[in-house]
Amino acid sequence: MTANGEAVNDEAANEGTAGGPGLGHTEVALVGAPNAGKSVLFGRLTAEYADVSNYPGTTVETTAVTVGPTRLTDTPGVHGISSFSEEERVTRETVLEADAVVNVIDATRLDRDLFVTLQILDMGVPTVVALNMMDELEADGVEVDVDALEVALGVPVVPTVAVTGSGVDELRERLPEASAPASTPVDSHYDALPDAVEASRAEKTLLVEGDEPTARRVGARGLVADGGDGPLANVEDREAVYRERRNRVRSIVDAVERDTGSGRAAGQRLGDLLMRPVTGVPIAIGLLATVFYLMGVIVAQRVVGYAEGVFFGRYYNPAVETAVADLLPASEWAAPVEFLLVNDNLGLVTITVQYVLGVLLPLVIAFYLVIGTLEDAGLLPRLAVLTDRGLNRIGLNGRAVVPLIVGVGCVTMAVISTRMVGSRRERLITTALLGLAIPCSAQIGVIMGLLAGLGVAWWGGYLAVLLGVLGVAGVFLDRALPGRQDPLIEQLPRLRVPRPGNVARKTANRSAAFLREAVPLFGATAAAVSTLDYVGALDAIVEALRPLTAALGLPASFGQVLVLGLIRRDFAAAGMTDATLSASQTFVGLIVVTLFVPCILTMAVILRERDARSALLVWVGSWVTAFTVGGVVAAALEVIA
Repeated sequence: MTANGEAVNDEAANEGTAGGPGLGHTEVALVGAPNAGKSVLFGRLTAEYADVSNYPGTTVETTAVTVGPTRLTDTPGVHGISSFSEEERVTRETVLEADAVVNVIDATRLDRDLFVTLQILDMGVPTVVALNMMDELEADGVEVDVDALEVALGVPVVPTVAVTGSGVDELRERLPEASAPASTPVDSHYDALPDAVEASRAEKTLLVEGDEPTARRVGARGLVADGGDGPLANVEDREAVYRERRNRVRSIVDAVERDTGSGRAAGQRLGDLLMRPVTGVPIAIGLLATVFYLMGVIVAQRVVGYAEGVFFGRYYNPAVETAVADLLPASEWAAPVEFLLVNDNLGLVTITVQYVLGVLLPLVIAFYLVIGTLEDAGLLPRLAVLTDRGLNRIGLNGRAVVPLIVGVGCVTMAVISTRMVGSRRERLITTALLGLAIPCSAQIGVIMGLLAGLGVAWWGGYLAVLLGVLGVAGVFLDRALPGRQDPLIEQLPRLRVPRPGNVARKTANRSAAFLREAVPLFGATAAAVSTLDYVGALDAIVEALRPLTAALGLPASFGQVLVLGLIRRDFAAAGMTDATLSASQTFVGLIVVTLFVPCILTMAVILRERDARSALLVWVGSWVTAFTVGGVVAAALEVIA
């Protein structure tokens, strides 16, 4: 039977796929809680690779592979199939369209994961259960009676260890046996639905649980989450249905699970230390400082500095410029082509290649190595919990801590890392804050040099202004954007030693995918800026900025600094080193270039990660914030003087 209540052709259902997973169904979905091992199992069942992480929320979108007549889809990790989050909505739609489900559950967390299992079975979707992480269950000193669990659920249950491949062959063989109980306790609630509502068994289950999108789809618009006066007002309260299902979970766990008392608890003890504020905060600070040092100092400054200054500056760019000059004839039509290819700002075969290979590629690889290691070890959720209370004050939850820290190393990579932040609303807030008030490490190096000559008081004032802007902007965006802040709900995974092979493969796949998407967009942007430069439009921008720079008490030449900032933020800060400015002018200038628009590479990534409207709002908002705050600071300094 399909998720829509239709019968599946038995002959087709029992056909294996030659050379493939032998699923025996047309549409098969991998469903389970975060960190249950779905993506690892997906990689074992297909020739494709999906991100493998020890962090809830890694799989934000679905990954699908077609093998023969079968399409296998890896869904986001969820604790239920409903519409309470983006992940749940995506998973719900995939399950409703699936002919069968492979429900991957963590054997060490039966009390958590069986809730989703029972919900899928209540929906009547043919299912095979993959009882994963059996090696860790044994290490914990716990036994599960697999045969008894199979009887209790009424569907095939296969013990697996996805990371080693144990049990995968048996799972592949038993996939055609996917089934669902003919009836479950939830069926008794269907009678409360109006006769006029035509829905499949899966949809009826969602209706009695108060799923509003399903109600709208089948025409039962009176269903609301908190009750109402529509046609479904007498449906059993959703929480009552959930309580009933949880009771069933507890009953099953009590019947099939036994503690042998021989488990190891070292990882749990370390996890407890990380979660206690007294010990966890110092550990978290040390961890975040290490991330910043690796991203902001080792890679963003030393590796990138060597690549730009030595490889590209001394060898690559001069050689390419000479080659282009030799290849192009001295003619009128060749001049703009040569400028487009090798100009000093964003030449397509010089500076653009330098940015992509000398700046972007090392940062992308380093970022994914760091994040992949933290994911695999299970540390990211603990950082989120530790910082959640503080970030709540600016409209975010603890998941935003990683993008904000990574932003101090590279704002471009930080924008990419906002994928791990919960809702679209919070991703937009985090992106806006990164664009407004988080200076990248390359910019920080120049800024620290300029502030060092002014004194400690100016440095303290600079930090105070940035933190103030960060707080005010966060509160403003939290109140201005529709919707509400998502609470931090984390299922903390166990701590593990990261697997180097897994981290390396994940890094390679993620980096390649990012470059495939980002490089064409950055190249097109670079070509557009070079064209504006050639026709003199950038000079016109400098002239147009003259009234604004004058209002800040800065010389007209500061407009050139801002134009450089449009290309790269550290270019703007570096441009100030050659200017003759007073202490107050230097301070105001640094505030403005820090709050000024994100560099061209970051804007290209924002455009790709968000949308054109969000990118425009961030860009315009940065202009307004930079000059407004700069003006206020300049006026305050004038009064103080």
